[in-house]
Amino acid sequence: MQRSPPAKSRVQAQSEAEADPDSVKLVPSMSDKPTGLSAEDFLPETFGKMQLSPSFGWPQTELSESEVTSSIIKGHSNMMAVLSARSRNMAIVRKLWQSKDAKTAVEQAVDFNDPSLIVDLLSVIILRPSIWNLDLCLLLLPTIGQLLLSKYESYVNSSAQALKLILKNFAPVIKSNIDQPASCVGVDISKEDRARKCMDCYSELVKIRSGILKRQTMQGKAGHAYRELAILMQYLD
Repeated sequence: MQRSPPAKSRVQAQSEAEADPDSVKLVPSMSDKPTGLSAEDFLPETFGKMQLSPSFGWPQTELSESEVTSSIIKGHSNMMAVLSARSRNMAIVRKLWQSKDAKTAVEQAVDFNDPSLIVDLLSVIILRPSIWNLDLCLLLLPTIGQLLLSKYESYVNSSAQALKLILKNFAPVIKSNIDQPASCVGVDISKEDRARKCMDCYSELVKIRSGILKRQTMQGKAGHAYRELAILMQYLD
């Protein structure tokens, strides 16, 4: 029996997507057909050494009743691992949000290195634009950039909405601070700190822009989102 090739890591998959954007096939948010989901994609990187059952898939040949039952049971174990990890991490982030502040909670969420957790978090905070500031932008931009190059349509959509919020609300501030750097006359720590954050945000946005421009020719909802972001990125020129 021929063995299947080893699964590609997230880094390998992202590198290939950047090299050949036209080959990207997004896994749709909703589908009436099997999509070949991999449980490992929904676990934090810290679970990399965890022994998981074979990825969720659709049988290519007819299986016996016992084989079908076994496959379902294995899939259940994978899904429980995914949901347990996400629930535990989300509870920690929520506790930090309540006991400390949004910045501390977001820092912890980013440290978990769990894309699905960040997507869940983004879905909440994009509805509350008033809590956003340069600190949150700087914390989330690297992860948003990674999610924009994901193979999962839901990840792309959530990160695109977050980036649109950042560009609409902060692009003018970032641009003005880059065009007019802090004056050398006297010492204005708050202004210098804001200018540094703007420059760091700008550097991250430049990296993200490269990936967006490569994918803006894609079809469908994702392609429309990339093209819209490419237009908003012009605010930084």
